[in-house]
Amino acid sequence: MKIVTYNVNGLRQRVSQFGSLRKLLDSFDADIICFQETKLRRQELKSDLVMADGYESFFSCTRTSDKGRTGYSGVATFCRVKSAFSSTEVALPVAAEEGFTGLLETSGSKIMEGLEDFSKDELLKIDSEGRCVITDHGHFILFNVYGPRADSEDTVRIQFKLQFFHVLQERWEFLLCQGRRIFVVGDLNIAPAAIDRCDAGPDFAKNEFRIWFRSMLVESGGSFFDVFRSKHPERREAYTCWPSNTGAEQFNYGTRIDHILCAGPCLNQKHDLQSHNFVTCHVNECDILIDYKRWKPGNAPRWKGGMSTRLEGSDHAPVYMCLGEVPEIPQHSTPSLASRYLPIIHGVQQTLASVLMKREVAKQGKSCKFSGSLPAESDSTGDTEDCSENVDRSLNNYCDSGILQGVYCSSSNQESEGEFTKTIENCRDSANVASHSTITQGSSKHISPFPVDRARKKAKKSQVGQLSLKSFFHKRSNVSHDDYSCSVHELHGANSSVCSCNQDEKKGKRFLDKERNNVALLEWRRIQQLMETSIPLCKGHKEPCVARVVKKPGPTFGRRFFVCARAEGPASNPEANCGYFKWAFSKSKQK
Repeated sequence: MKIVTYNVNGLRQRVSQFGSLRKLLDSFDADIICFQETKLRRQELKSDLVMADGYESFFSCTRTSDKGRTGYSGVATFCRVKSAFSSTEVALPVAAEEGFTGLLETSGSKIMEGLEDFSKDELLKIDSEGRCVITDHGHFILFNVYGPRADSEDTVRIQFKLQFFHVLQERWEFLLCQGRRIFVVGDLNIAPAAIDRCDAGPDFAKNEFRIWFRSMLVESGGSFFDVFRSKHPERREAYTCWPSNTGAEQFNYGTRIDHILCAGPCLNQKHDLQSHNFVTCHVNECDILIDYKRWKPGNAPRWKGGMSTRLEGSDHAPVYMCLGEVPEIPQHSTPSLASRYLPIIHGVQQTLASVLMKREVAKQGKSCKFSGSLPAESDSTGDTEDCSENVDRSLNNYCDSGILQGVYCSSSNQESEGEFTKTIENCRDSANVASHSTITQGSSKHISPFPVDRARKKAKKSQVGQLSLKSFFHKRSNVSHDDYSCSVHELHGANSSVCSCNQDEKKGKRFLDKERNNVALLEWRRIQQLMETSIPLCKGHKEPCVARVVKKPGPTFGRRFFVCARAEGPASNPEANCGYFKWAFSKSKQK
């Protein structure tokens, strides 16, 4: 069995990059694939993003809008299975849960055991950002987690992050006490040790989150194995995330914050051996899939035109773990949390009343249609009377059902009741005339329950409104052929004059737009020349710098500055960024 964790930095973008969701999933050749930072809201869970042949999926989306936090996190677990029903595959979960507190709607809105010491409001707050999906695979429980990010100066998010992991730890410890095995995979936003960070300083290990992470590991008396470090204890520069705005991938200047942790007894239950644990017995391999990095060997460097090259992919790399000797489990079917059962995917079941109403409306619509292939001996008068009765019933039914509300049935916006009765009579007359014409000519026509000339008559009554083009081509029975030809010729003449005016107007508009574009282009060239003369050269490489703008709130917010254009890298590498910095302008000193 192969398990992969990957911060996709937007599932929609990754699906577009690979061409389809199925191609993205198949590229890993894994049994369980855990995505973080899907950036999807609940209403955006369309079939092309959540459903793929041969896979079952389980999603958790953001449920809060605090500080604009909508569709910014989210996790998803995809399980490759041969059958979603009556299956013995370990990859297909026997149970699934959105969140980890038990308070979300899909989980039954009941606080999970082991979390009774927390208030309901506290648990809802930390579980409403779509950061966890739990799947029970019989032999183990899999936590797909996207840990919160907290800047060193953001005390609110620091407290949120601390509480988030504290509640998670309580849930883990309760399950371990029950004898369950636990896998924790995902982007935890914590680099546990200095070996896992490119620019770790002397106080790096003193961070409270790193202290908590290390306390959970077996080396510190905890229950969890850091599977990657267990397999590669001395490997350096093994990073899974790189800053996206500095080109740090080029020099592998990153950090390892995507993890696979496991805890619990071994499947073989041979506790008499000293070195017997789940990692040594069942984990064959654990490594980083560097092929998914955005920057590839051969890409143009940033200072040689590479900045204009668009790099496709996430700013993270996937991490995988291969397991061996995992036996099958009893027959089971996919849990109800699966995406196949989402209303937006599966559809909403229709009521019997809605189905019957649709059939009744369809029958009424067909009742006023006439066929041109009637027998010659059929009684045209009788057919016309039947049509008139059908027209009456259709109009009455439409008014009763509210379809014509605001058109004929609303006395405040349209004609009075007397005018409406007159309209029905006109409709009957039109139906009688049209039915006789249809039968005698033997052509196939359908009679509308509304008068054909009604819109044209209303337009003629109002001299202010302009006649539509369609109204000129309605052939009435009381209009002669000569009058009709004359009207057509007049229409062509009017159309030609209008077209000529429109063409002149469009030419003038295009000329003005072209002049404006030329002026804007000249101004932009002037600004570029001015910027080129004012852009400084970095001291390390004597190359033009790049301009940046401060986006962090504070006294310097919005200020422009210049930095070295090269990619970020270790200070020992002369090809990397030299660290040059200069403000674009200096504020005048006040006397």
